[in-house]
Amino acid sequence: MRRLLALALGATVLVIPSTAYAMPMPVPGATSIQTLPKPGTDVTKLPVGDTKVTTTGPGKVGWTWACTPGNPNAPGAIHDGPWIEGDTWNLLEKLAVRGEISWKSAAKYAEQSSGANRSITTMRVPTVGTTGEFPIAKDDPAYEYDRNPSAITARTKSISIPMNPVKATTTSCLPMGAIGVAVNGVMLYNALDARNMDARAHEMQDSCEGHPNFAEYHYHAGSACVVGTKTDAGPNSAVLFGYAFDGFGIYVERDKSGNMLTNKSLDACHGRTSKVMWNGKMQKIYHYVVTQEFPYLLGCFTGTNAVPAAGGPQG
Repeated sequence: MRRLLALALGATVLVIPSTAYAMPMPVPGATSIQTLPKPGTDVTKLPVGDTKVTTTGPGKVGWTWACTPGNPNAPGAIHDGPWIEGDTWNLLEKLAVRGEISWKSAAKYAEQSSGANRSITTMRVPTVGTTGEFPIAKDDPAYEYDRNPSAITARTKSISIPMNPVKATTTSCLPMGAIGVAVNGVMLYNALDARNMDARAHEMQDSCEGHPNFAEYHYHAGSACVVGTKTDAGPNSAVLFGYAFDGFGIYVERDKSGNMLTNKSLDACHGRTSKVMWNGKMQKIYHYVVTQEFPYLLGCFTGTNAVPAAGGPQG
């Protein structure tokens, strides 16, 4: 199916025909998103998750159960980019906030066991990967769509979660703010912005798919930068991406063909039970799975959230 793709190039607008798999027209000064290989789904037609949000109880597979309703007047993207068409969006066409800033001198991520708990200390900036330049500069092409005024600051955070989590009697909703932490020290948020819309589709992130709010730099999805050289660990592999605040691991898991898993393999909380390396031992355990499809990381908590919500706007 051919379609028309309009891309703004400075003051000139070009209208060009495009197929579903055509490479996007380059925008001067723009940066591209780093993507995980073999995504398992068509990343040029990802469903926008705006209509797959519930605040009243567990949702369906592929939904997010949010603890609070969105605020339609909250700050965020000022308008949609051309990568969003109707109810789908194209990851390969989406712009990224420019910049490749290393935080290795300030970054810290450490884990240690403390009885039944896993204690994590992080500076909330990446030990692996880079960030873009925030606040978004006026001459950055991303500024046309999102005026994010927040800066990135390295600040320490200590987290205590169960070493061996168990499923709760009932699943629970995802709060605003952090719901987990990646193994490169960056905080993980649910799939939504402060309006309860699909943050990954609408808001502007950097090439590692992160951005800051007033509190911290964070990811709403499975950044390719976190797993580094293990972006493709081969068929039937599972690479630890991070931890949810109920203690369960989050993995980049691949099927027998080496493709990332999709929502059809997961439950309503975006997880499943299979063999993964956990606490230094290969074992069959419940865990969450990174997908390219909304809600990307978690749909709800399967265990009990052990970290109090900090509150404040999402972003």
